[in-house]
Amino acid sequence: MDTTLTSWAKLIWQTLSDDGIDARAAFLQAGLDPARLADASGRYPATGMRQLWTEAERCYSKPDFGLDVGARWQPTSFNALGFAWLASDTLYEALERLVRYAQLVNSGLHAKLSKEGAHYQLQIAPHAQSTDAAKVAGLAAIVTMCRSLLGDSFSPVALGIDLNGQPLSAEAQAFFSGNADTCAANNWIAIDCQQAHIHLPGANTQLALVNEKLALENLSKVQNSNIRARLGQAIAARLPSGEVSEAAIAVELGLSTRSLQRRLQDEGTHFKQLLDKIRRELAKEYLSLGEHSLSEISYLLGYGDQPSFSRAFKRWFDVSPSQYRNTTADEKIRGDAKQGQPGI
Repeated sequence: MDTTLTSWAKLIWQTLSDDGIDARAAFLQAGLDPARLADASGRYPATGMRQLWTEAERCYSKPDFGLDVGARWQPTSFNALGFAWLASDTLYEALERLVRYAQLVNSGLHAKLSKEGAHYQLQIAPHAQSTDAAKVAGLAAIVTMCRSLLGDSFSPVALGIDLNGQPLSAEAQAFFSGNADTCAANNWIAIDCQQAHIHLPGANTQLALVNEKLALENLSKVQNSNIRARLGQAIAARLPSGEVSEAAIAVELGLSTRSLQRRLQDEGTHFKQLLDKIRRELAKEYLSLGEHSLSEISYLLGYGDQPSFSRAFKRWFDVSPSQYRNTTADEKIRGDAKQGQPGI
């Protein structure tokens, strides 16, 4: 499954701590080990990060949690990519590096840079289940990165963010200083072409290339050392269509079926085992969200009918999907009631 740099999660820790909130408790509630924050190249699973965003925003006392997190960006947040960014010759060169290595920050991100008239548009396609706070944080981090090169006066020409039409807060509008389309399909930011090609006083080609080489090595590790992550992403995308054959997935990953089998064997697993694991994890997530009927979940997981899904779920957890959903809902209600008690 997708993973995110722990150094990005550290920004959440710092934001919570400065608000007087027990950040450790929030991480543990999301199932993330705080000790891993000490490893700058460590990674957290994307599912845990989504839970962390939700839990952290719930605890935060101010209205713009995502904005406050993103505005804390610093070079160490993105490791070698951050330092290569600062040493770039132009903002355009830095943006190209961000596109090339976006998956180093989050293996589920897809970035694209295109020219639209007098502007460059940087598009960031976040995970489909990203929280609104995470989307705002991502754009805020990019604007902060641009200001680290061009100064605090930098402002995007315009930006888009998928917030289902909900307006940005006054603070967020002031921070971005641009027209915001909150009904956008993907997150994007438009930058003036002339600004993008200004030669930067801090440019250092040698330093940029050294750090880019390190970023490339780290990205290769993320993409290739754990074939299960890439395979998991491909399986999850194909599940609703029901076309999840080992041969088709191998072609999508640029491997022969035998090579895929050998890579999985090296990691102590096989295709059917991984497919079952992904379905099991997604089933829990869909049921916990409570946004889909059982028949819809059956379809999303690639089952031909609901009884097939129910039998698989009973095999995994020894309870039916309905029983699991009801138990999860009861636990949430009890947790909310406990938080509302005086002295808790």
